[in-house]
Amino acid sequence: MTSLSLSRWVTLGALLLTMCCATSRSASGQSQTSQPADQKITDPAADQKLLMAKANAVSFAPVAAATNSATTNAAPPPPSSGFNWTGFYVGLNIGHGANDTKGSENPLPTAAIFVNLLPQTFSLDPSGAVGGAQVGYNWQRGHFVFGVEGDIDAAGIDGIAVQSPIIQNNNTPFPGAGNNIRLHYRTDAVSTVRPRLGFVLGSRFLIYGTGGLAVAHNGFSANTDFHPVGTEQYPANLSKIQKGWAAGGGVEVAVAWGWTLRADYIRFDVGSLPSVTANPVPPLPPFQVNYTFNTDSANLVRFGVNYKF
Repeated sequence: MTSLSLSRWVTLGALLLTMCCATSRSASGQSQTSQPADQKITDPAADQKLLMAKANAVSFAPVAAATNSATTNAAPPPPSSGFNWTGFYVGLNIGHGANDTKGSENPLPTAAIFVNLLPQTFSLDPSGAVGGAQVGYNWQRGHFVFGVEGDIDAAGIDGIAVQSPIIQNNNTPFPGAGNNIRLHYRTDAVSTVRPRLGFVLGSRFLIYGTGGLAVAHNGFSANTDFHPVGTEQYPANLSKIQKGWAAGGGVEVAVAWGWTLRADYIRFDVGSLPSVTANPVPPLPPFQVNYTFNTDSANLVRFGVNYKF
């Protein structure tokens, strides 16, 4: 009976030991595979980097805001200072014109037969003011400007030569006071039509050359008057529109709002007027006086203003 009791106590002890071991293994497994939801595993190096990033974001935020504010409130850029020469334009000009004209008188049928008149040549040197308008079109390609221009000017280019008393063929003066030879040459209108080729310096300064057609209205009047001692005079006059060539150059500068200032030089030549033979008044055949005017090329210097559309 004693052995049976001992056997029972050993069996009961083994059973209790087995249950304790199983309970211990179950608790250990749960602690290794499961953690509370609010528990976090932390890395000190990662935490330090995160704190530094937050600090930098806070420190740069005011600078970025200030930069954005300055950009928003900055003044707009100034308008472009460039000038485009392409387009139509109109303008006005004023200046001075001159030419070299010589006038001659020649007694007919010959100086020896006429007796009272010596053949002579006089320098008239016409000059005077000009003024008018111009219109044109420019086309700009890079620094080069191609264009065409037409202008018309009223002119007061006059030259007068007077000799008194009249010199006779023997180089003595015609008797009496008041007799005279008077020659007058005039240009009262000039017009040109010319292509232009220019080069732009910067964007506002244009220098150009030009050449083309010239048209001018020229005229002369002449008289050899033997009064009061003599009884005859030999009046003549002629006016004519003449065509020829024109060439020159100029400079032009853009000012503002489409306005430009300019200066140009034009040389033109439309030839000489034909000679005219004057009959005496009152008639006294066979005596006559022939007048001839030889004109070299003329010069124009003008200043003007244009408005480009």
